Amino acid sequence: MLKKIQHTVTLPKTLFKKRLDQSLKQCFPNYSRSCIKNWILNKFITLDGNIVEKPKKKY
Repeated sequence: MLKKIQHTVTLPKTLFKKRLDQSLKQCFPNYSRSCIKNWILNKFITLDGNIVEKPKKKY
């Protein structure tokens, strides 16, 4: 059985207007960017309560 892990992060202003997958990689260095990309593609990432669907989108 898989264990569900939940993280909450507030992105620093230095990461604004950057690709979300790259920004999250800086916040979570223990996870690969491809892992984070898969989370986004599988709709596991929310931003301000909205599901994020594109890893390359800048926020």
